[in-house]
Amino acid sequence: MSSLEKALLLLKRLGEPPYELGLSEIASHAGIGKSGAYKLLRTMQEQNFVIQDHSSKKYHLSPIMLRLGNVYGHFKGIGETAPPILAHTSKSVGETTYITIWEGDRAFPAYKHRVPGGVYDVNDFIGKSIPLNSGGSAMLLCAYQDQEHIRSLLDASELERRTPYTLVDRELLMEEYRKIREQGYALEDEVFTIGVLSLAVPVFDRERAVRISLAMAAPKKHATEGKVVEWLHLLKDGAEELSYKLQFRR
Repeated sequence: MSSLEKALLLLKRLGEPPYELGLSEIASHAGIGKSGAYKLLRTMQEQNFVIQDHSSKKYHLSPIMLRLGNVYGHFKGIGETAPPILAHTSKSVGETTYITIWEGDRAFPAYKHRVPGGVYDVNDFIGKSIPLNSGGSAMLLCAYQDQEHIRSLLDASELERRTPYTLVDRELLMEEYRKIREQGYALEDEVFTIGVLSLAVPVFDRERAVRISLAMAAPKKHATEGKVVEWLHLLKDGAEELSYKLQFRR
C-alpha cells in the first residue's frame, strides 16, 4: 500500500466514530510503525488535512474537509437542490426524510429534514456510515452497485445484527439486494431499529447510475398498508424531481 493510499485510508477512518485517534491507533490501523505513522501525519498536518489536539495528543480531521464537502455539494448541485425537496417530501409524508449518498464502499446520510417528535428527530446521524446489511437507504444503494464489489465488501466486513431481523447471512443479503433492484425500492422493517420502518428509492443520474437514495423513516405503528403505498408514491415523486434537477449539473 502506497503512502497516498494509507493517507486516504486514514482520512476515511477519521470520518468514523470516535473521530479522533492517537498515534498508536493510527499506526495500527494503517499497518505501519509509529515512526512511519508520525511522518504520514506530519505531512497531512502540513497540508491542513488533520489537526492534533494539544491536550489529548489525538488527531482529528481539519476544517478543510468541510470546505471540500461544500465544494462537492455546490459542484453537483445537491447542496441547494436537496433541502427544498426533502422539506416538501417530509410535509407530504408527515415523517422524517433524508438523502443518503454512496461513497464507493459505504453509504452515509448527507441531508435530513426532521419532523418534530418524529423518528430520528433528535438523533443526528448525518455523516455517519450506515451498515450495508441494515438501513433501507444503504441496502438500496448496495443493490444498485456492481454486485461483485458489494460481495467483496460484505466478505471483508463484520456484519452487525442490530435487531433480531437484521440479515447477517451474506447469501441472503445478496438475494435481498436482487429483490430491491427488481422492485425498485427498499422496505426495511425493524432491521435497523426496533419499532421503525424505512422506505428508500433510487435517484438516477445521467448515466442511469445510482449513487443517491431518497428515504424516509417512520414509527411502524404509522405504517398501514395504504400509508406505505402512499409514501412510496410520494418518495418516487421526490426522487424523480431530484434526479431531473441534478441532471442539469455536472
